[in-house]
Amino acid sequence: MKTVVVAAMGLIAGSAFAGDLKTYYDFNGSLAPVINATGLAQSLEYRTGSGGSSSLAGSVNYTNELVGSTNKQVANFAAPEFFRSVHGIGANGGGSYLNQYSILMDVKITNAGWVSLYSTSANVSNDGEAFIRDTDNGLGISGDYGGTFARNQWNRLVISVDLTIPTMSIYLNGIFANEIALGSGVDGRWAGYTLDDNDLDADWLDIFGDDSGENGSGQISTLAFFDGPLSANQIGDLGAAGAPVPEPATLAALGVGAAALLRRRKK
Repeated sequence: MKTVVVAAMGLIAGSAFAGDLKTYYDFNGSLAPVINATGLAQSLEYRTGSGGSSSLAGSVNYTNELVGSTNKQVANFAAPEFFRSVHGIGANGGGSYLNQYSILMDVKITNAGWVSLYSTSANVSNDGEAFIRDTDNGLGISGDYGGTFARNQWNRLVISVDLTIPTMSIYLNGIFANEIALGSGVDGRWAGYTLDDNDLDADWLDIFGDDSGENGSGQISTLAFFDGPLSANQIGDLGAAGAPVPEPATLAALGVGAAALLRRRKK
């Protein structure tokens, strides 16, 4: 039965996106992935630390929240806490690391100040790779910021990276916020570690990780990884915080039987 479920996930991903949906976490009382298309993704680790050192942070505090129109459990975090993901996606883009990817997260940020959105360093040893800026809530990196992130409310962020160009595009609730020309390309700063890159001590990507503890504080409801960049239309179809991932129209294309498999997989 497991093989059938994974096959169904592949159909869902391939039918709608240039970058396939590979790994999905819903934080509904658990850090385990509810979609694990590669079979290599692992449960998130809830960690704390900065400056090249981190440790497990203990038990996650879950609370019920209305995210969009959905009432569900979400995970709380406070700096310098973060979530470490072994996302299960292999090397791509012609390099030895993860060079083409998209990260989706439904998040509510409640603190003022800088917020790192993710880190590709070995163990929170370097600056984050994308930030919410403290002064104007812009989204970006390296002095290039755009859009306005609204704190204290739920937002859907999509960060789409293609290091063969190299470019990062950021969308907020399905709407374009910023595009950044990155300072390094394939296998450079923004490339993510993978299980097959032989860096056995760093097979992960840290959500909210940062070397100086600028992780932010708040809640996270959804985290998803795609194995390539997504277009503006594809990100627009993903909608705002709380919308299903993938969209219901994609599920409908599979038929009732596959949808039933998905529901059983999530239990």
